[in-house]
Amino acid sequence: MKKYLSIISELIGMKHLVFLIAFLSISIYSAIAQESREKELIYRIGAGPGIEGNAGLWTINLMNELSYYATPRFSINPSFTFMASVEDFDLSGRYWKPMMNGENMETFVASLFTDVRFQYDIIKTKNDFRLGIGFGPSFQYGGDGIHGGWVLNYEGEYASRWIVERHARLGYVTQVTFDWSGKNINRRNTLGVSMSSFEGYWPYYLNVNYRFGFKL
Repeated sequence: MKKYLSIISELIGMKHLVFLIAFLSISIYSAIAQESREKELIYRIGAGPGIEGNAGLWTINLMNELSYYATPRFSINPSFTFMASVEDFDLSGRYWKPMMNGENMETFVASLFTDVRFQYDIIKTKNDFRLGIGFGPSFQYGGDGIHGGWVLNYEGEYASRWIVERHARLGYVTQVTFDWSGKNINRRNTLGVSMSSFEGYWPYYLNVNYRFGFKL
C-alpha cells in the first residue's frame, strides 16, 4: 500500500512540475512576444520651413529619419536633413532677382545635418497620440555665402565682394514632436520642431516639418 501511495505521490509531484514548467514557458513566451510587439521601427520622411538665425533667412528643410522604439516611450532617432535658404526675413521678393550688374547679392546658406536624437514621449494617450521631447548630437556640413559689398577691381570697375564660410562642426539638437496614427495603423504622422545649436548659439537653426512615417 505504501508503495502505491509513494508512486501516486510521485505522479502528482511530476504533474505539478509539468504544470509549473508549462506555466513558466507560457509566461516567458508572452513576455518576449509583448516586448517584440512594443519594439517598433519607423521610417519617416518630411519637409517644412525653417529659420537661419545668423544671417536672418527663411529656409526649407528635407528630412529622413529612422525611429527605433526600444520601449513604448523611448526611441532612438538617427536622421539626415538638407537645409537651404529661400528668402529674406522681410519677404521682399528680391532674394532671387538679379541686382547691380545683373548679380544676385543675397546671402545664401545650405547645409547637411546628421543627427541622433534620443527621445522620450512624455505623453502617450490611449489613441496613441504622443508628445515627445528629444535631444542629441548634431553634425553640420555646409556653408554660407555672404555678400560683403562692392570693391573696385584692377580694371577700375565695381565687383562683388563675398565672404564664404564652410562649416564642418559638431553641435547638438533639441526637438519637440507631436505624433499620431492615421486610419492605417502602420502609418504615423509627426509634426516636429527642432533647434540645432552650434558654437554656443541656441538656436542657430530652427526647423519645423511634417513627417510621414511607415512602420517597418
